[in-house]
Amino acid sequence: MNDNFAMPDCSTRNREVSVFCHIGTVLTSSLESKEVFRRVMKVIGDYFNPQHWSLLLMNEQTRQLSFEIVVGADAGKLVGFCLEPGEGVAGWVSLHGKPLVVDDVRKDPRFSQRVDRLLDFTTRSVVCVPLLTGKNRVVGAIELINKIAPGSDSAIEETDSKVEAFTEMDMLLLSSIGVFTGIAVENAFLYQKVHELAMIDSLTGLNNRHYFNEVFQREVERVNRYGHTICVVMMDVDGLKAVNDTHGHLTGDEVLQTIAGLLKTSVRISDTVARFGGDEFVILMPQADESKGRILVERIQNLIDRWNEKPSIPGVRLGVSFGIHAAGPGNVKNIIMGADQALYHSKSLRERPEEITADDRIRRYLRNGVSR
Repeated sequence: MNDNFAMPDCSTRNREVSVFCHIGTVLTSSLESKEVFRRVMKVIGDYFNPQHWSLLLMNEQTRQLSFEIVVGADAGKLVGFCLEPGEGVAGWVSLHGKPLVVDDVRKDPRFSQRVDRLLDFTTRSVVCVPLLTGKNRVVGAIELINKIAPGSDSAIEETDSKVEAFTEMDMLLLSSIGVFTGIAVENAFLYQKVHELAMIDSLTGLNNRHYFNEVFQREVERVNRYGHTICVVMMDVDGLKAVNDTHGHLTGDEVLQTIAGLLKTSVRISDTVARFGGDEFVILMPQADESKGRILVERIQNLIDRWNEKPSIPGVRLGVSFGIHAAGPGNVKNIIMGADQALYHSKSLRERPEEITADDRIRRYLRNGVSR
């Protein structure tokens, strides 16, 4: 570690003020974490002139560090690469929550050569600081490798004459940036959580109608642009009112949660499943026709039948009615209405008039009855 510490001159102070002003602007410019990270790393690269630099985030469960943003030669090789807890300089910094500057990594036992071997690179000097939240919790680290001397080209093979050691002042300045960035990370995370909660149905954990509508609008644009078809499956839980009246609303909620769980395990990765409201669910299937919709419905029905063989809710038998409708560029905007009509046509075939209570369902029952 470098113990030499000198008071900064006026030009250094002016640069510090400049970088903090720039960082302040960056951190308040966006609530999208990746955009904040990208801009922060640009400022760091311009100010400190490292040969390689990276921002790592900590996994709360495993405590591993993953490379979120990497700048330098062969940076793509670090995509998906993780450091084990306490591994290397970054691991030590994250584990202890303290900044560290290393003049010569060859003399420091905390340095790990695993990344160097992967990149066929030689690390000489390192400065690394933790990303700290407002509650002093470590969420990651910023690590700079090999400070390039002024006038040198960082793209060419470095030599001892072209690489300077990072200083204590570099570490102190970078530490402050790490704190500010950590707080920005926390704010971005909270913003994302609020955004997600606004898109999630709190009872079932599925996407809600608002989220579905956003996805649907994007998919409509893709259909009109590329000319493929999409399929929508509308679903209605059979007899939910009777369950509520007989067993109580908590049991009715459990039925909805059970159906939601079965739907999650049935859909493709590309599908969007949502609670549309009340006892209704909807699935949007990109690049699918009605035959694929029927295959999905059959898969869901098989899961429901298996559940009914050994029901986990005493006295309850699950039942779901389905409506399937596919559309292309000519009529995609009416696909929800088509699926809705197919659903209530299917449901009205199985219900008696005296079981239908909601006004909209009465109207649909009469309409479907007239059309048959």
